[in-house]
Amino acid sequence: MLLEEYKNTILSLVKENEDVKTLIGLFHLMDGCTTEEALVKNFNALTGKDGKDLLKLLRQKQILKIGAHDAYLCLGGYEEIFNVLAAEYSPPPGDLLAYFEKAVEEEDKATLKALYLLLELGRHGLLGSTQYEILKTDISEIFTPAVFQSVEERLIRDRICVYGEKYETEFLDLYQSDAKKSELKERMWAWKAKELTELPVKKQLEKLIGELVRGARERMKKRGFADTLGIPESETVEETAGYFSGFEMDDSFLFLTSDLLLEHDTLHIVIVDSLSRFEARDWKNFPVVFVTDTMPRWLGKRGVVFKAAYPVLSDRKIAIAVPNKGAYSNFKQRLLYLLLDRLEVEEISEF
Repeated sequence: MLLEEYKNTILSLVKENEDVKTLIGLFHLMDGCTTEEALVKNFNALTGKDGKDLLKLLRQKQILKIGAHDAYLCLGGYEEIFNVLAAEYSPPPGDLLAYFEKAVEEEDKATLKALYLLLELGRHGLLGSTQYEILKTDISEIFTPAVFQSVEERLIRDRICVYGEKYETEFLDLYQSDAKKSELKERMWAWKAKELTELPVKKQLEKLIGELVRGARERMKKRGFADTLGIPESETVEETAGYFSGFEMDDSFLFLTSDLLLEHDTLHIVIVDSLSRFEARDWKNFPVVFVTDTMPRWLGKRGVVFKAAYPVLSDRKIAIAVPNKGAYSNFKQRLLYLLLDRLEVEEISEF
């Protein structure tokens, strides 16, 4: 087939059926991750139709072939023409920032969690877990599998994401510019900072931590440690008795975080509305207590969650607390117990 004949065949098919244009346009977005399953999944979300017959037609017309790893590719020698047309037919990305603002307005927590994970995970995921596995498992666990399926379909349909599959590895990609992704992250962090700052538990923690720190400083003053050590009292009290950094948004997670020093103990305190597997697994500052609304559902699968994680679970000091209810911890510390007592946590189970 001559190059011009190949091109004219595509143009003729597109003229007869607009869906061919949509299907070929997906090749530009999917960057070689074009198995039948991936193409059909994207096509179905965008059009509501099954694309298998169109794929068969494009093979019959010698526009496409099946290459290595079951990926659909254009016929050899026609790449330049095909890629130009695919780029021309590629659906433009949806308005990512408007999509985020709508999710905030509608309090669509599942979509917001998915957008956050997509920003943080990248295409390849983490050691031992692919991006798609983490995304699907975390959203399904926090909400339900049906909610994940619905969120995924809408993200593709509204041209926020594209689904791909290569070497049997699945992923969802934000097909947006780096500038849009950066702006989304800024807006998302600002939104979550406001939301977490308004939680009653933040004020509760600030009040009780203030009391603990003041008490430690008063005890040190009474002991006369400043005079004994020959250092300015303010410096001794500040650095040795007790210190609280105050809560600030973390750079990598949608967390309010703080550092607490009380006499001989140090503790990272994290406020989060829901703690996913990814967040618990990827957090690296210890000892830590996550203060959250509800206990995560993955607690009974800790071996699976932390499999291949670094550091390993036995090398972490991690606690999860729900005020007025209960806590899990894999370490013992006086400061942690003081904090949990002030949060009216009566039962501490082994993590």
